[in-house]
Amino acid sequence: MAEMFDIAELVKIAVEDERTGVSFYSALAERTANPELKKVWAELAQQERQHQRRFEEMLKSLGEAKVPEGYGGEYASYLRALTSNRAFPDEASAVRMAQESQGDAAAVDLALRFERDTLILMQEMRALVPEKDRAVVDELADEERAHIVTLTEARSRLGS
Repeated sequence: MAEMFDIAELVKIAVEDERTGVSFYSALAERTANPELKKVWAELAQQERQHQRRFEEMLKSLGEAKVPEGYGGEYASYLRALTSNRAFPDEASAVRMAQESQGDAAAVDLALRFERDTLILMQEMRALVPEKDRAVVDELADEERAHIVTLTEARSRLGS
């Protein structure tokens, strides 16, 4: 009999991912002297807070949702591989990396990496969550794509 994967574990990772994004963007907003970027960072922090709340709501409604694994530990191994090289493993590292970024352009580059990592996580999550939650994941993924556009535009305005 195949092992079962607890979908809540994946959603918990998404909650943590959004929480680290709030910390990262908040730290960048405090750090930058560029008023335009300060506004971008503050808006992104607020949007990540909203994403975190949405995933927390999803987590409450999941209950015991599980999907079968092809072999024991399949999803756990995959999640480790997917998250082991995330931009920010935790909130403290997100703040530290924001504070240590070498200028605004480097901060935008790191933010782009974070957003891409988050988008990949959401794309993987979509296939596993119950049908009723897929629209939420789709909506949040669209917002992450918009973050990438915002950051790419900010990077262009910085002239690098």
